[in-house]
Amino acid sequence: MSAIASVTSSAQLMPVVKPAATVALNDNAAAGNTTSATPSSVVMLGQDDKVSASLVYNVRGLMPDANVPPAWEYTRQDKVSLAMMGNFSTSATSGRFQGLGATLLSQLAQTGQNISQSVLRSTTGKALEPAELAAAQDRLHSNPANSISLTLKTASGKTIELSLSSQDDGLAVQAQVSGGKLSDDELNALNAMADGFQSAIDGLTSKPPTLKLDALTHFDAKAFASVDLKSSFKLEDGSAQTLELHADADQRSVRMSGALGNLDLSVDLKNAAIRGDSAQQAKALDGYVSQIEAARKRGDGDAQLLSMFEDAFKTLHSNYPDTRVSTAAQTVSSIELTDTDHGLLTGLGDFSASVSEKSVEGNPGRPGELDSFAYTLSQTTQSKGRDQLNRTIVQDQQSQLIASYHKPLPGGQNLALSTDPTTQNYLYYQVSDQASSKISIGYKKGELVDATLSQSASQSTRIAKYVMGRLEKETHTPISTSRTQSFLSVLQQALQQDKEAKQGRGASTLQGTLAGIHAKVLLQSDPSMLNG
Repeated sequence: MSAIASVTSSAQLMPVVKPAATVALNDNAAAGNTTSATPSSVVMLGQDDKVSASLVYNVRGLMPDANVPPAWEYTRQDKVSLAMMGNFSTSATSGRFQGLGATLLSQLAQTGQNISQSVLRSTTGKALEPAELAAAQDRLHSNPANSISLTLKTASGKTIELSLSSQDDGLAVQAQVSGGKLSDDELNALNAMADGFQSAIDGLTSKPPTLKLDALTHFDAKAFASVDLKSSFKLEDGSAQTLELHADADQRSVRMSGALGNLDLSVDLKNAAIRGDSAQQAKALDGYVSQIEAARKRGDGDAQLLSMFEDAFKTLHSNYPDTRVSTAAQTVSSIELTDTDHGLLTGLGDFSASVSEKSVEGNPGRPGELDSFAYTLSQTTQSKGRDQLNRTIVQDQQSQLIASYHKPLPGGQNLALSTDPTTQNYLYYQVSDQASSKISIGYKKGELVDATLSQSASQSTRIAKYVMGRLEKETHTPISTSRTQSFLSVLQQALQQDKEAKQGRGASTLQGTLAGIHAKVLLQSDPSMLNG
């Protein structure tokens, strides 16, 4: 009789088990190796490595279901299986995956051996037949309700794939290496990513979710060529929250979709020459985060969604690959950039970024009035010229905000709109903003001949005031401004002083001049910031 078939009859012969607190694992188990020893909190049925079922006890030594115990894929006492055993008693995805990603990655790094494990609980009140169990295990690995996967491509051409899967009745993990055996350096680099992988998992499974992806974008480039993280979680309304992260030497991207809305960000890393030093990058990041926060407040954006957007933006623009040490990395189309060029650019890599909330009909009494928020940001840099002496660089920054939302009347009650006219007392906002900043740099015969900044910003605000469902007042406030500045003369003077300072005559003001110009180059979406 198979182990599965004998579960019901053998369940009557319950062995005496020690409390979980008295369990002590031998050295092999502690090291993550497979061992024949079995912890006292688990009773395995059958002697085969491929097992049909096990009796799993909770912390009080009692079985959650004495008739149909959970079925394990393998009788292993390694670190991964022990972690799964502890996590399976909880139903929340955060609890199911707690510490499991780091444990899975660390065990693979320590052993270099592929891993596959799963535990399933019957939902029918009967033990699964062998064929049913095998099919259920396959479904749990391949099509679960909740999953996270990490794919690493090594610089030597190998592929490492890790996955965590969970649903109401099961928990599973897999780790596979293809393309050859991992070297010691690759195993060490893999092990170093364990905490970062777990941090990403903890953030995605928390409530509310957060994006903690820094460690995965700042990977060991000597060991790995690319990193891909994917996740999908089933939400209470039946929809899915998904995320995709990609990072390699040329680009980084994050895409996320869920109940709150969507994020889509990408950064081009190929043009390393346009990136500034860490101080310049930090100032640019602070400026953009301020812009995002200002857009959130003006468009009444969701704080949680915009917080994740800010986190993703900062993550993709932090810890750039260290490529500026090479001469090739400091060139744009074989043109070497000068300190002056860098001072006139933002210091960030080119990017595109967008965030949008799920549009909803926020007023049952007027279905056409949507609550919505959509914000986009971008930067592109282009260069022209045949040689170092005759060339141009143009960097363009753009932003756009389109939003609409309902607010209660000043001094009125909380907003509770319904079809009842007595609830129809509110303000309805419609916002449409645009901003741009373009810097043009030109050289002729080696001399700086152009350093022009062109900026524009516009804001449009419509406010409709309703009292008892009737439009009482509507206002439209458009604001726009633009300006063009030339920094040519001030830069020419600073460059001359810098040249004389290098000859021992006077002091250079070039760095201070460039720092002042850099603050003006950064995008400003508020028209009032462009005045004066």
